[in-house]
Amino acid sequence: MNNYIFNQTLFILFFVAFMLTSCAKATLTVLSPAEINTKDIKNVAVGGFEIGQILLKYKTERNGIWKTHPVLLNEEQQKSISRSVRARVINLLTATPYFKVVFTDEFEKLENDAALQQLVSVRGYKTQNVDAVISGKLWLEIERTDGVDLSKEGLEYFRPRSRSSYGLNLTVDQVVWWPYKSTHGTLGLEIKMTRLLPTEVVATTFETRTYSQKIGGRTVESFQQIAASFSSILASSKPSKTDTIETSEDVLPSFEQIIADLALSIASGFVRRVAVTEKTVSYSIADGNFENAKILIEAGAFDLAIEQLQLATADNPDPDDLYNLGLCFEAVGDYGLALTTYREAWQSDPENLLFAQGLGRIERLRREHPQLQRQLESR
Repeated sequence: MNNYIFNQTLFILFFVAFMLTSCAKATLTVLSPAEINTKDIKNVAVGGFEIGQILLKYKTERNGIWKTHPVLLNEEQQKSISRSVRARVINLLTATPYFKVVFTDEFEKLENDAALQQLVSVRGYKTQNVDAVISGKLWLEIERTDGVDLSKEGLEYFRPRSRSSYGLNLTVDQVVWWPYKSTHGTLGLEIKMTRLLPTEVVATTFETRTYSQKIGGRTVESFQQIAASFSSILASSKPSKTDTIETSEDVLPSFEQIIADLALSIASGFVRRVAVTEKTVSYSIADGNFENAKILIEAGAFDLAIEQLQLATADNPDPDDLYNLGLCFEAVGDYGLALTTYREAWQSDPENLLFAQGLGRIERLRREHPQLQRQLESR
C-alpha cells in the first residue's frame, strides 16, 4: 500500500514538472505598434519648444500675513526650460527602434511654431535627410509655499502632587503651529509632428500634468506627541526628540526637476502614438519539435528563430512550432504574419488555450489600433 501511494505521488510530481516545462514562460522584449501610421517617416528632427507662459511664484506666511513673490525668469532661463523639455523628447525618440533622430541646428533654432510652418511651406530648409519635425509649446505654473499650519487645541495635562498621585487635571487652550513647505504646479504641453514632404501635420497632442508635494506641517502623529508631552505625569522630564522640517531629510524638488518629470510623462504618450516602441512581456513558449526554439526565443534572437522555424514548418508543420513562429513575428512587430501563423496553429488544435491566447492578442491589437488593422488587411 505504501509503495502504491509513493508511486502515485511520484507520478503526479513528474506530471506537474512536465506540464511546467512544456509550457514555460519567458520574459521577452517585443515591439508595440504605433497608433498612427508613420511607416514612411524614418528620420526625425526635433525643433524648438516655444514658451507660451511661465508663472513661478513663492507664497510665504509671516505672523499670519501671506505674501506672494513672483519669480521672474530671464530669457536664458526660459530657454533652459525649453531645452530641458526638448531633451526629454529626444531621449525618448532615440530609445525607440523606429525613428532615427537627426540633429540639426536649422530646426532647433526656430523660435516658434509659426516660423516652422513658414519654413516648411516655402520649402526653405536646407537639411535634406529629414522626413518630419517634432516641435512643441508649453505653459507652466508652479507655486512654492512656505508657511505654517495653525490650530487651537485643548491640551490636557496633569499637575502631579507626587509621583504616585495624578493631582489636578487641567485643560489649556493653546495655539499650536507646524511649519511646512509645499509645491504644486501644472504643465500644459503641446507636441506636434509635421511631415516635410508632402507638408502635413501627422500627429498632434495637448495634455496637462499636475504635481503636488508637501513636507512638514500638522500630522495626527505630531499632535499626539504634543498632547502626550502635556499629559505626562512626569511633566519635568524631557520630551522625546522628533524630526522637524529643519532636520527632516525630505526636500522639495527643484523647478527644473518638476518640469522634466511632467514633460517626460506627456512626451512618453506622444512617442507611443507615433512610433513602434519596446515593451517587456511574459509569454509562454510551446514545446515543439524544433528543440532550439526556446533557446533562441529566450535569448531574443527572433530573426534567427524565424529562419529556423520556417524551415522546420515548411513540409510538416507542427502546431507548437507554428505558435512559436507566430510569437517571433509578434516580437519583431510583424503582426500580419503573426496573425496568420497563430490562426494556422489554432486551426490545427482549436482546444489549445496557448494558441487561442496568441490569436487573441493580435485580435485585441486590431480592435485597439484601427491603423494597425488597415495594415494587417493590406498584407
